[in-house]
Amino acid sequence: FPVVALGGTFDHLHAGHKILLSMAASLASRKLIVGVTDDNLLARKKNRHVLESLDTRIARTRSFLQLYKPGLELDIVPIQDVYGPTGWDADIQALVVSRETLPGATAIASHRKEKNLPQLEVFIINVVSRDAAEILGESVDSDTLVQSKMSSTAIRQWIVDHPQDAQH
Repeated sequence: FPVVALGGTFDHLHAGHKILLSMAASLASRKLIVGVTDDNLLARKKNRHVLESLDTRIARTRSFLQLYKPGLELDIVPIQDVYGPTGWDADIQALVVSRETLPGATAIASHRKEKNLPQLEVFIINVVSRDAAEILGESVDSDTLVQSKMSSTAIRQWIVDHPQDAQH
């Protein structure tokens, strides 16, 4: 696909983020658009006081993608809503989401239909478990996946719980 998009908070960039970003970059032949959630949408995030700044999140996302796929055109932009550039950019052909953000893809599809924009091919990447060894190969319900997935929320909680170990 020439132009692929994905969005997220990308706080404390971790392996789960890197898998999503890598898959999206692998699908993109010309350009990857990454919407990074703006601070105003993060007011209710748990442990918001240890959330990385928008500039830091964008810079770390850009740095990873430049290492992963040098030469790929990157458009990394703050987003103020679930749509970001997918809400108006007719050049986007594909969208990468995690299973937990699939409702956002559904909202984007409806919005694009209303705006007479081409529909997107959606690629769903499964969440990554912090303790994959325990659930590998077993049938797992969505609650278990959400509870066990690698997450920035868990990273922020660790930082709050271990301030002496979290020095940058």
